[in-house]
Amino acid sequence: MAVMRRESPSGIVRMYPEQRRPARRYPDRDDGRDYERDSWWSRPLTTAILAALAVLVAYQLLSGVATWAHVRLDDLRYGYPRSYQIDGFVGFGESNGLPTHVVALNLHRQVEILVIAGDDPSHISVIKGPQLFGSADDLAPVTLRLVDVNDDGYPDLALTVDNQQMVWIDEPHAGRFRPLLPQERFAASRVLGGTL
Repeated sequence: MAVMRRESPSGIVRMYPEQRRPARRYPDRDDGRDYERDSWWSRPLTTAILAALAVLVAYQLLSGVATWAHVRLDDLRYGYPRSYQIDGFVGFGESNGLPTHVVALNLHRQVEILVIAGDDPSHISVIKGPQLFGSADDLAPVTLRLVDVNDDGYPDLALTVDNQQMVWIDEPHAGRFRPLLPQERFAASRVLGGTL
């Protein structure tokens, strides 16, 4: 073992065993710092920036996976194009005891409702619904409910798509659904629990 001689400012000479120091990364610098141990993770600002970038990347990955899973779940539930079907006794076209079949479709951002009478499936009435304008609104699910909003004893047709609600009033004597009139909006919003 080699011995190293060191003098202090007071003139005292001390003998220490020689310690091996790791090689410096920058040998031309002689400021006494050990550059091998002074790496990028020992600086707090660099660590904070890298942690923020890691959180941002994780957020982007997780939100992308969540969006993909939501679209796949809607594909399984509503199909593509998005569709929804419901059966109900609406007061017309049910003389043979079969309910009226109602189908809502989101065909490339145009919502259409097909009403198929139970006693005559060869005559289909088509109701043109709202036109959707969002970037991914062709993937928006369409749902239907049969609920009596004007207290006439016949279920009316309530459509929900892209956080919008629309109502068509059942007219059994005419054998069709008609759009909601302005004076009927308050009663419909009270029954459906939202704004129309």
